[in-house]
Amino acid sequence: MNKIIKKFIFKYAIILFLIILPFSACKENHPEPVNNNIVRYGASISFHSKILNRSLQYSVYLPEKYSRDKKYATVYLLHGYGGNETDWMKDGKIDLIINNFEQKGLIDPMIYIMPQGDNSYYVNKSDGSSDYMRMFTEELVPLIDSLYSTIKDRDHRAVVGFSMGGYGALILPTKNPNLFSVSVPLSMSFRTDEQYLLESQSVFDIQWGPIFGGKGSSGNARLTDYYKQFTPFHFFNDNSSSSFDSIHYFIDCGDDEESLSITNNAMHSILRSKNIQHEYRVRNGAHNWDYWRSAMFEVLPFIQSCFAGKTYPKEANFITSEVFSGNMVQQTTSGITLNICLPKNYLTSGISYPTLFYFHSIYNDRFLETKEIASVLDSLQKVKPFILVEMNASQIDSMHLNFKNITTFIDQTYRTKTNNYNRTGIGNKIGGKVLYDYSVNYPELINSAFLFDATLGNVISPPVSKFLYLDCTDEGVNYDSMQSLYSQCRDRSIPYEFRVRNGMDTYNSFLQGVYSSIISIDLTLKN
Repeated sequence: MNKIIKKFIFKYAIILFLIILPFSACKENHPEPVNNNIVRYGASISFHSKILNRSLQYSVYLPEKYSRDKKYATVYLLHGYGGNETDWMKDGKIDLIINNFEQKGLIDPMIYIMPQGDNSYYVNKSDGSSDYMRMFTEELVPLIDSLYSTIKDRDHRAVVGFSMGGYGALILPTKNPNLFSVSVPLSMSFRTDEQYLLESQSVFDIQWGPIFGGKGSSGNARLTDYYKQFTPFHFFNDNSSSSFDSIHYFIDCGDDEESLSITNNAMHSILRSKNIQHEYRVRNGAHNWDYWRSAMFEVLPFIQSCFAGKTYPKEANFITSEVFSGNMVQQTTSGITLNICLPKNYLTSGISYPTLFYFHSIYNDRFLETKEIASVLDSLQKVKPFILVEMNASQIDSMHLNFKNITTFIDQTYRTKTNNYNRTGIGNKIGGKVLYDYSVNYPELINSAFLFDATLGNVISPPVSKFLYLDCTDEGVNYDSMQSLYSQCRDRSIPYEFRVRNGMDTYNSFLQGVYSSIISIDLTLKN
């Protein structure tokens, strides 16, 4: 063989080697059954992207009894800004949660893919320099389907992400409904138009401008056409709700987020106004793994429900006990009847008790509902005894009674602790409105107010230096006013807790809300 032929063969052997190297590396690292022993977790597996012209990595977590003879749904888990493809396992401990749910039979075995997202926000850059979303949809998803035993349809693919990954979890299914059916943004990092315009120049030029255009700009010049294509505050508003019918949305953000709770609450309001079906949750927490891990305890069953083609429950069914350890008596003052639940040992203890005032918006049977609320609170009553005073909120509202007369009557009739920090109030619907007004007008009389789906209307004057517990459901009619009060509490540094739960305007949801608030009520009842 002459030198020219040898040189030719050598040259093209190198080219062929370079072409197949990325794929062979991927295959070598691919977790496959070896002698029936499953390598469940494969970390930082490399693959080559022709679209991005570089190598990327992903991690994979397989079912415990993964088999090529079965087909599995796929869940893509996206990391946040500055993170990588190992975050969900290293910091999120997602394997422990998955294993727990699989072993209990709460979810089917699934394949979990955790891709490297860099700081891309999981979209293509406006200048065309990096088409990350195109890589994800045209290369990564087909690659995963070719390497693993997946169910290769949109109805069995979900995207979950936190922070920047939360935006990716929203935008990937929304822009690619042919590939994904489930979208789960957790603490989604994005901005309303107003927040976007107010972003500092340095942050904008590093985080937003290079992706959505307008780097170096200020004011309305930042709101580029490309940005508008990819912000939920435009595409949800500018398109018919039917455009999003095929996606199952589950959105979750903590009440202690700095700005993202404002962003996510605003998006929830848009989805509500457009009647776009979705689940929305606000729980106690901030921008950290404790919050995201706890979110997965509802997220995984939600995904399971979607993959199974089932309708997710509108609200949890709450079952109460009719047993409570106290004694109920009735008293009349100022022309109204009060139902009063006294601690079990009230007659023999000789001690004074804090008071929990219940402004009751009656659903059906006042006496039965009072007993049920007392039973819901019974676990607290046993460890921190208190006097529960129930009032018909509609009657009090119509008579414009002076709350001071009621507290004076209770203090004179029963052994109570008479300082305002020994008085807490709970109120539902119109009862929440009455309680809220009293907390504003009589701040010396009550320490903390727990408002459940309160009919607040236009909130103008939040109380000063009071604790407010605000609880509503994601489909409740009073969400907007409750969210407005929450925003004002944040702006004025008023101590608060804010909850948005699964549910509607029902008595069942109210009972669930009271039960969920027991720890906070405990902290406000001073003994």
